[in-house]
Amino acid sequence: MRILLDSRDLIDLLEHQRPTTVANFDAYLRAENHQIVLCFTNVKELAGPIGAGAEYANVEPYFQSLERLPLVYVKESTIVASEIRSAVAAFSAGGEYQDCSPYVPSWDRTLGVAPGQHDAAAENLDLSLGQSVKAISCTNPAAFAPIPIRQVEALQEIFRKDRVLLRHGKAPAKQNFVDSLKRHAERHHVPLPDARVEEFAFWLYQNPNRCPGLRLGHEIQRAILANENDNPPGSDVFDRALIYALPYVDALTLDRRMRHYCAGASRKIVRFGGVHNYNDRVYENVASIMARHRRG
Repeated sequence: MRILLDSRDLIDLLEHQRPTTVANFDAYLRAENHQIVLCFTNVKELAGPIGAGAEYANVEPYFQSLERLPLVYVKESTIVASEIRSAVAAFSAGGEYQDCSPYVPSWDRTLGVAPGQHDAAAENLDLSLGQSVKAISCTNPAAFAPIPIRQVEALQEIFRKDRVLLRHGKAPAKQNFVDSLKRHAERHHVPLPDARVEEFAFWLYQNPNRCPGLRLGHEIQRAILANENDNPPGSDVFDRALIYALPYVDALTLDRRMRHYCAGASRKIVRFGGVHNYNDRVYENVASIMARHRRG
């Protein structure tokens, strides 16, 4: 089983040895043949002190402990782009959508934000996790800094505009998905089928098993938009990155708020014909994973 821990749980485990020790969790993982999934998002927050000016030595013990665990790596930043590319290829060929894999051989390969862009780790040297973090701490410590306020404000302004449209009935579900797809494709520089964009978007929408990460993220976003009492914090950017990865892992820990939205979105996707109830893969913390998945 591949387990993606959000930053909170990764930090709790490595820094505070809770809800179990790293040694006990390591023994559990190996006994059950499980692996921890690392991506840029959860490692970025673990290395957060570097972005605040600390030396790598301050976080080195945590990365040394982490590297002893059985690990795999996911490049979450390109999941949506990869899914849309696969969907475009299938639609253009008159075939069916083919799943893509976001797994990469080492953590340094999780860096970079879109296909065609140079990764932050020069030449993909397949460095160890600790070596990669240390190298970045020397050359670009800002990579581990919090999201800039101006970027958070820009995202929140887009969110406010989308909520106004939804409130006034100007964002029906299907059309809202089409508009969202176009924004993602533009952001990731993925060309959509010429003169058939609307047809392609509706083809994609009618089957939630196509572009599963994109669809899950969309349904969660729409649920948050519909909740007038919820004004998303800047940390939603990190949670959304993990949500896109959920269809590609077996377990994911999320905070209570995001678990609530994921449950509702998963039910909706199943009603639309989704073959997976992604909520079955969502957990509160490490302890809840260990309690449910233990032989004997």
